[in-house]
Amino acid sequence: MGAGGAGLAVALLTSVFRLPVHQAIGTALAAMCVVTVAGAYSHYREGNVAPRVGLVVGLAGMIGAVAGANLGQAVPEDELKLAAGFGLWVLAALVWVRTRHADRVVEAASDLRRSADRQLAASVGLGLTGGAVSAFLGVGMAPFLQLGLLAVLKLPLRQTVGTAMLTLVFISLSGSISLALHGDVSVSHLIGTTVGLASGSFLGARYTRRAPRDVLRFAVVTTPFIAGSMLILL
Repeated sequence: MGAGGAGLAVALLTSVFRLPVHQAIGTALAAMCVVTVAGAYSHYREGNVAPRVGLVVGLAGMIGAVAGANLGQAVPEDELKLAAGFGLWVLAALVWVRTRHADRVVEAASDLRRSADRQLAASVGLGLTGGAVSAFLGVGMAPFLQLGLLAVLKLPLRQTVGTAMLTLVFISLSGSISLALHGDVSVSHLIGTTVGLASGSFLGARYTRRAPRDVLRFAVVTTPFIAGSMLILL
């Protein structure tokens, strides 16, 4: 569906497997690193990646992820879990905007003209924000990054998904390493989560074309919403 993987993993690790939320976030980010590498490579081979933009946003995202991971250490367990849940609700809203109103967002931003320096500043800002929130809350920021790449950096629609995937490689790697240094990655859960996410993404990619569009649109919004509800209510 293109959304919900990291957030759903955090929700399941905390609600079902009873991992502390800091450890669940670190474990989910580490698992997502493996999955995003494979996804980014596939998109690159298909020509769906803007390498220069992806590297700038991704490297800025690494810095943001370190800051977000360190900032999260000072937040109490219950408060961080609640914040992650609300973050997933915001993510669901961003997914809805991306799937329903992406054209309007691009059109509204079409009159904005930016110099090369402003484009660079926008790329760095997008990466810092996406990286910090990803590592702080364990929420996959793909919809936020895709909207930014579309509306702010003016990438073609087909390149937004692949380029966002590339940036998430850097963000998940940096964030998971930072959290691992704090002892917030469970190796045993990491192995199972990685195998599950990799297998699920393979099957999901194969069967996406067979699903009705309206079903996919409904699922891509409700998945992060349900994951957020699990964190808030369970």
